[in-house]
This record gives sequence, structure tokens and C-alpha cells, in this order.
Amino acid sequence: MAKKLLFTTILNSDKWSIKPLLNSKQLKKIHTEVSVKEIQIPVKWGHVAAKLWGDENEQPILALHGWQDNAGTWDPLAPILCKKRPILAIDFPGHGLSSWIPHGMQYYPWDLPRLILYLKDYFKWKKVSLLCHSMGSIAGMRFASVFPDDVDFYIAFDSLIYDDYDLNQIVENFPKILRKIQVTQSLTGEPPCYTTEEIIKIWHLGTSKSVTMESVPHLMKRGTKASTVDPNKYYFSRDPRLKHILFNVEDKKFVEALVRRLKCPTLYLKGIDSPYASDEHSVEMRDIIAKNNPDFECHFLAGTHHVHLNNVELVAPLILNFLQKHKFLK
Repeated sequence: MAKKLLFTTILNSDKWSIKPLLNSKQLKKIHTEVSVKEIQIPVKWGHVAAKLWGDENEQPILALHGWQDNAGTWDPLAPILCKKRPILAIDFPGHGLSSWIPHGMQYYPWDLPRLILYLKDYFKWKKVSLLCHSMGSIAGMRFASVFPDDVDFYIAFDSLIYDDYDLNQIVENFPKILRKIQVTQSLTGEPPCYTTEEIIKIWHLGTSKSVTMESVPHLMKRGTKASTVDPNKYYFSRDPRLKHILFNVEDKKFVEALVRRLKCPTLYLKGIDSPYASDEHSVEMRDIIAKNNPDFECHFLAGTHHVHLNNVELVAPLILNFLQKHKFLK
């Protein structure tokens, strides 16, 4: 049913279509060596780690990754884009090289748009430029809707809102999730360790093969650590509390009120092999955005939920064209 809805949308819309894209040879011509800098942004509980590609004296595009991923998700794309605009890719709290939140606390999805606000104030940006994937896209949408005058553009991969699920099933799952949260709060010691080959396979299968085996190493750089027990093995270094975030489904009227406020130029790119954002509610919300925002642009591409990571040659031209069209390139 989900794919039927998705492809009905593609077929019935002139605006939402697959565009001609660069081939790998063309892509290599615009892919140049650029400076990459690791930075740490202070927060109350420690720091937010980030990678900065390009000129550190120019305001960057803020890049936000998906759930249990990290800033490495932008490694293939950032070197291409930063030739035109610097890219600042953060690790969300508990992810990558960023500090974990205090013991006894739990991660809350609405803290992410609040973090965007914090970064805007910290760097004294007049407006935020957003490049987002999955959970990061949902955070970006929320920020751009709550603060519509504080975002100059918003680029989102595969998600805009949380998918619509069976509410009764969600309520039935809450006891299990809350108990798992209790368990993760008391975990100590080193997590299970694996060889590099095992880590790659586990990460690949853990994303339902969305992250290709070839792409996993980009995430491993910031998402794994060498074992202190067995130097030939590694463990997943993200906060285990992230596994059991309560992604609460929100009232549809509330979500609609949010998306109606999105007014900045917006580029939405969706992998057609992804199961996400294909439900009737997600399609309806995209229709509302398209009707209310004349600067909303949408493309469906061959690829998975991680199309930005696996298929950079497909997405880079569309992003550059979008930024050029709205005069956001230097």
C-alpha cells in the first residue's frame, strides 16, 4: 500500500519527478580536496562534536544526520558541496564523538530542534541553512516550522515528519520500551565487541541493508571504538539509550499546523526503495507543503533511505541546482 501511494504521487505530479543526473565521471570533476576540521561546541553536559568542510570564515550549511548515525553520513557529499558553501556536520548528543546526556536522563526528540536554536545563538547566525537526513530532517522541519523566519533554506532526505503508525500498537509497545529504557540506564562496562568485518555486516543488516557495505566505513570512523579487551575488535560507541527513544506519534492536526508554517525554499529528496515517508499521512503532508510553499521542490530517486550516503552522484547535482536557483551559492 505504501509503495502504491508513493508511485501514485510520482506519476500524478509534474513537479515531483526524477531529473537527469550527473554520471560518476562528471562528479569526479567537481570533487576536489578540501580542508576538514574537527571542532567541539560546548554544551551544559559536555560538547557537541562536528566536522567542518571548507572555509571556516564563512557561515556553513548545518548538516544533521539520522537516528544512530553520525556526521560521517555526509563524508561523500560534503566535499562536493563545500566548494560552494562550507558544511558543518554535527554528531547529535549520544552519537558519534559528541558527549552523552547525563546519567538517568533519556533522549527526547524535541530536544533536537532546541539544539538547532542553541547552535544558531552560539554561532550568532542570522538564519540557519539546513541539510538534513531522517531524524535530522524531522528536527529540521520542526525548527523551520516553529521559527519560519530563522531558516533561509531547508534540504531534507527521506523524512519530513514521523510516519503514521497504528496508535493502539504504539501504546501496546510502550511497556516493553520503558522497561528497556530502565535496563539501558544501568548498563556498565564495555559493550559486545566484533571484528571490522562483523561490524560492517551488523551495521548493514541493522539498517535493513539501507546503508551499503561500502558505505558503512564512513559511519564506523565516528561510531565505533577499539576494544580495550581485544585490540583486534571494536564496539558500537553510541549511547545505548538511543536504541529506545520514545518516538511519540503526534496529533495529525498539530503536524498539519506545523507544516503549513514552512515557508523557506525547501528541497525534498526521497529514495524510492525506502519504506519511510510513504504512508498516506506523509503524502498528504507533502501535498499541503507543496500547495502552501511555492518554493517547495521534490524529487524521487532510485535508492534507499540512505540515498545521500550511497548515491552521492544522484543527489549532489540536485542540491547544487537548488542552491544556485535560489542564489544561496557564493
